[in-house]
Amino acid sequence: MINKIKYTILILFALTAFTACDNDDTVTANVDAMVAEPGDLLNQAFPLNKVRVEGKGLEGLKKITLDNKIDISFNPNYNSDKSFIFTIPFDEKLGSRFGKQPITFITGTGSLTKEIEILQPVPTITKTIPAVATPGFPLEIEGTWFYNISSITLGGKALSYTVKSSSSVIIGLPANAVSGSELVVTTPGGAAKQVINFATIVLVSDFDGNGVRTEWTSYGDIESFNASTPGGPTGNYTTLVWGGSNANGYNGSSAGGGSSFLSTSNTDATKAYIDIDVSANVVGANFAIQLNTIDGVNYGYNFKVTDVNWTTKTISIADFKDNYGFGSNTAAALNVSKINEIKVGVAQGDSPNPSAIKFDNIKIRYQ
Repeated sequence: MINKIKYTILILFALTAFTACDNDDTVTANVDAMVAEPGDLLNQAFPLNKVRVEGKGLEGLKKITLDNKIDISFNPNYNSDKSFIFTIPFDEKLGSRFGKQPITFITGTGSLTKEIEILQPVPTITKTIPAVATPGFPLEIEGTWFYNISSITLGGKALSYTVKSSSSVIIGLPANAVSGSELVVTTPGGAAKQVINFATIVLVSDFDGNGVRTEWTSYGDIESFNASTPGGPTGNYTTLVWGGSNANGYNGSSAGGGSSFLSTSNTDATKAYIDIDVSANVVGANFAIQLNTIDGVNYGYNFKVTDVNWTTKTISIADFKDNYGFGSNTAAALNVSKINEIKVGVAQGDSPNPSAIKFDNIKIRYQ
């Protein structure tokens, strides 16, 4: 009996020794390197890079956590004792950020934390809204990686800007901006560059002595006309009053013809616009705007005032129609480089009596 007890004790000692040796062979999880693909960044990566983790004891990967808060998905089929692969996520809503941060791996043999640096990518500009900018007006820039913007310049001069999101920025264009200038958005990741082309803007008249047509007169069934009425949006403006007369059946005002407003290269009516500040004494006052060309063609556009306060009315020249705006043929095919006269009056067949229309800052814009 004593021999059996001794034998049992010896077996237990042997099993204990074997188990101890077996535990000594267990490999603790260890990471030797994190290599970004493509490329060979070591312990650094850009968002959306694949990262290859190399080491030992990596089998049975259970969890990857970045910056103590972002769980990273991975494919267990690409996991071995010596390596695995995952993709660097970047999600503002989850708190993603750039810079050095901890990354924790939990494997079948333990947990370990290393440090990885998330690099900020170079920003890009994908488009501007509108596609053709206008000096003195806002411009929206769409692109990628608009984080931590340090400056935005145009032709080397700093611009004011408002960041809407990491993919959209609103900039303020100066009134004297030059077409063909280079726009540069600078971040810690680098600089995005794009040449900005501007719309061609021709000031027809501001009724303060500026523009290519400054001497305005009236004609037809006009009760009164004043091309230098004080107190407009930017100074003087024109007031034209129709008081119900139909002796001629028409009325209007003009500064005459002359050379064309636009260059011979500006031909597409769908890219041309009339901008005019308008007001009136009563809602429903009916504006009649007429365009004449150097070869005697005319098109019209009529609209009713919906607000007696000053507003800027923008009209596509392609929307003008023949027969003084009442025809069925639009000006979409008109060569707008031939326009050399603008007339403004009241469409007296459908306008309140009296109608006192007010207008200022007439421009032709091509973009």
